[in-house]
Amino acid sequence: MAGLSYSAHLSQKNSAINSKAKLSGVAKHNLRKYRSLEYDKENIVILCGTDKLVQDVKKVYKEQFDEAVREYNKKQTRDDRKIDDYFEKTAKSNKDMAVELIFQIGEKEFWDKNPEKRRRMDAAFKEMLNLLQKEAPNLVVANAVVHYDEASPHMHVVAVPVADGFKKGMSKQVSKRKVCTKEFLEKVLQGRIREYAEGRSFIWIGEFLKRKEKGRNNDLAVKEYKVKKENEKYEKAVKEVENLNNEILKKTAEKQIADKKLEETYKEIKEADAVAQWGIKDIKEFENKVAKGPEEPKGLMSAKSYREKIVMPFLAGLNKIFKRIVKMAKSCFAESIELRKKLEQANEDRERLAEVNETLR
Repeated sequence: MAGLSYSAHLSQKNSAINSKAKLSGVAKHNLRKYRSLEYDKENIVILCGTDKLVQDVKKVYKEQFDEAVREYNKKQTRDDRKIDDYFEKTAKSNKDMAVELIFQIGEKEFWDKNPEKRRRMDAAFKEMLNLLQKEAPNLVVANAVVHYDEASPHMHVVAVPVADGFKKGMSKQVSKRKVCTKEFLEKVLQGRIREYAEGRSFIWIGEFLKRKEKGRNNDLAVKEYKVKKENEKYEKAVKEVENLNNEILKKTAEKQIADKKLEETYKEIKEADAVAQWGIKDIKEFENKVAKGPEEPKGLMSAKSYREKIVMPFLAGLNKIFKRIVKMAKSCFAESIELRKKLEQANEDRERLAEVNETLR
């Protein structure tokens, strides 16, 4: 073999961590907070931080920026300009609140042939992480994990880029632009860390690295890297798909449809309840009119005049409200019966599919 590949990837553009949702998405992937056929927590090794990545990032924010926040707030004369929570403020600003780096040595072909060497990468990635922290102290690492459950072992590092010397706003701020510079990419990621890996790879796994090709830059976007990894996973899935139980997938999909129907039925019931409130208003109006009764005769009215001008219009009004109530009641009753049937059917379908899925696991 001509030598193993080395690659380092930095989050940018579509893969930029510029919101809490993006950060949570990274946490779910890196720490496998989801159900997967390939999931095995033994193959996820945490080198730095905890299994709560978002909290790890918040901790770095607190340690790095609390003092700067206090100094900034002291200078503000208006409360609305003070910063309550710098993490939350950054999350809403659409700027990079953290960055993700991915390091990998070797491709699928090598690791398929040498599975016994995979776990030796624990030590390799620890050393590379220590060197990253030494060479780029302003890139404060919040969390680092190694994945062994994919084609090639690789390390995900989530860090907060911390920069000083700002004249506007806080003196110390998050700044990917100031920390993850072209010099950082070339001299640290593709320079000293790569050179270190070249000198240590034979000790780690008994193989040398390929020499870096002139003019070639392996600092691909994390998005590109993940697309590449997804393609590898797809190829692997194609080979395994014949062994999958299609019935489980089918029933799972049916259960999702049943859950959706149940959700929609509950929504219809809620809407029907809202409509029924109009009937209740009519009933209250009817009760109030009956309790109040017709107006008293005005002056010296004859019985006939009183009946025609006051009593009959009063009764006509009651009759009109009564008809509305009856119409609403009939409509609600019919809709209630229909919705009850739909709810019972949706619940039955959901329970049946849940039982089937359980037996197929």
